Amino acid sequence: MEKILGKLFVFEGIDHVGKTSIISKLISKLGESGVPCSFYSFPGKTPKSLGALVYDIHHHESNYFSERINPISLQMLHVAAHIEILYKHIIPDIQKGKIVLLDRYWWSTYAYGIASGVSKKNLENIILPEKVIMKNIEVSGYFLIKRKNIISDYTVKKTQKILAAYDELSKRIEHKKRIIVINNDYCIDSAAAIAADIILNQRSECTQISLNNSRPEKKIIKKTININKISLETSIIYNAYWKFACERQKIFFNRYKGQSAPWTDDIILQKYKFTNAYRASDRVSQFLIRNVIYNPQNTFTPEDMIFRIILFKLFNRIETWNELESNLGGISFRNYDYEKYNKILTSLLLKKHKIYSAAYIMPSGKSSFGFDKKHENNLKLLEYIMNDNISRKVSATKSMRELYELLISYPTIGKFLAFQYAIDINYSELCDFDEMSFVVVGPGAQQGIKKCFKNSNICSEEDIVRYMTESQDKEFDSLGLKFQTLWGRQLQLIDCQNLFCEIDKYSRVAYPKETVVNGRKRIKQQFRPNFSKTISYFYPPKWGINDLIPR
Repeated sequence: MEKILGKLFVFEGIDHVGKTSIISKLISKLGESGVPCSFYSFPGKTPKSLGALVYDIHHHESNYFSERINPISLQMLHVAAHIEILYKHIIPDIQKGKIVLLDRYWWSTYAYGIASGVSKKNLENIILPEKVIMKNIEVSGYFLIKRKNIISDYTVKKTQKILAAYDELSKRIEHKKRIIVINNDYCIDSAAAIAADIILNQRSECTQISLNNSRPEKKIIKKTININKISLETSIIYNAYWKFACERQKIFFNRYKGQSAPWTDDIILQKYKFTNAYRASDRVSQFLIRNVIYNPQNTFTPEDMIFRIILFKLFNRIETWNELESNLGGISFRNYDYEKYNKILTSLLLKKHKIYSAAYIMPSGKSSFGFDKKHENNLKLLEYIMNDNISRKVSATKSMRELYELLISYPTIGKFLAFQYAIDINYSELCDFDEMSFVVVGPGAQQGIKKCFKNSNICSEEDIVRYMTESQDKEFDSLGLKFQTLWGRQLQLIDCQNLFCEIDKYSRVAYPKETVVNGRKRIKQQFRPNFSKTISYFYPPKWGINDLIPR
C-alpha cells in the first residue's frame, strides 16, 4: 500500500470525559474556517454496520449470549470493527485530503482490555493487524482528554486501571511527540478551541493543557424567598433546578431540529435518562395524546375514550398497548372482554415481555380484587371504574380538583396516580381544566423540594410548586438563562412538579453531598437514544400550539 498523505487526529480517554462533545464543537469551528473534515468513532454506531453490532454486543451482551463473552474475544471484535471503518471510510477520506477526527483508537482496546484482565502480550497480538494497517497512516495528533471529576461506569479499581493504561500509552516514544493532553473539567468550548488551534496551525508538539478552572462554580449567595409570608432558605440545588430546566429544554429543541448527539455539554444529562421539561413532550405522553386520545380514526364515545385512557395508563407502556391493539383489531369499551385481554397480557408475560412501565409502580390490587396476577386485578379495577359510570361523572366535574377527587375515590388509586390520571384525562375533550388550577406533589418531587430548600417543611409543597411556576420568568432572568418555552406555552404546575422530581435525580450525581434523609444516592436508568424513531410532536388542540410547530 502507498504511503497515505493525510491528517488524522485521534481523541482518546475514559468514558464521560467529553470527547464526543469536544469533537462536535470542533467540527463547527473547522467548518467556520473552511476546512473539510469528517468524523468517525470506534467501533462505530452506523445502523446495520459491523461497528454498531459490536457496540451493541459490548453494552447489551446478555441480549446475544447466555454466558459472558471472553474479554479476549470481545477486544478482537472491536479490532475487526476498527479495520472495517479504516478501509471503508478513514483511508478514503484521508486520500481525498480531508482532516479526519476519530473518537477512540486501538488505545481503547488496549486500556479497556487491560482493565478486563487481558494480558499485555495478548493485547499486543490482538491489536497487531490494526497497527499494521496504521503504519501507512500518519497520526498527526493524539488528544488525550482527562477530567478530574469522572462519572465512571466501573468500580474504582477498574477505573484506575483504565486511566493508568492511558497514561502508559501516552508516554510511549512513538506517541510522545504528538500527544496533547487536555485536562477538561466541563469547559467544552475552550477544549474545542484549543484543538482547533492545534489542527489549523499544524502544531504537534508534546503539550499538556489544563482547563480545570475554566468554568468554576459560582459562589452561591444565601438567598431567601417568601411564599405566603413564609421565608424559605434556598440551597445550591435551587439554582441548579432552573439550569436543569433550561438545559433539558435545550436538548429537546436540539433533537427536534435534527442536530447530532449529544445535544448538550452536560455530561450527566448525556449519560442518564431524564424526562422532558414539559410532561406532554415525553414519548409516552405523546403516544397517549396522538394515538390513544386523538387517533385519526377516532369514532369513540366518551365512554370509549375514558376506557382507552385509563387502560393505557394502567400499564403506561406503548408496547403493551400496541400488542393489545394488534390482537384485538381496535380498543374500545364496546369490544371489551376480560378473558381476551387477560389472555393477551398473560401470553406476553409467558414470553418474558414487560407489560408495565418503570416510570411508576402500579399497585397489585390483590387485596381489593383477589387475583394472583397484577394485571388481572388491574383489569378488574378498570371494569369497576367503567361500571361506575365514570364518563358521566367526569363530564360532571367542574374543576381539576374535583376530577382528582373522583379518581382517588376508586380502590388502589392513591394521590400520585389520581393526579397523573387527571392530567391525562384533561388532555382529551372530556374536560377542559386549566393546568395552573391544581397540583399534587408526588414522592419524587417532595425529595427535590427538600434539596432545593433548607427549611421546606414549614411551607406547603403545593404552594412551593406554584411559586416556582409563577416565578419562572424572573428566576430564569436572574440567572441569565434563556429558556425556550413550548412554542409560547410556559411551564405549568405539573411541569414544575415533575422538574422537582428530576432535579432530585440529577443532584444525586451533581451534588452527592447534598442528601436528604432516606434519599436515593444513584440514578438507575442510563440514557440510550433511539435514533430509529422520531416523534412528530402533537399536543392537545385546545392548547393552540400545534399550528406553531414547524413540520
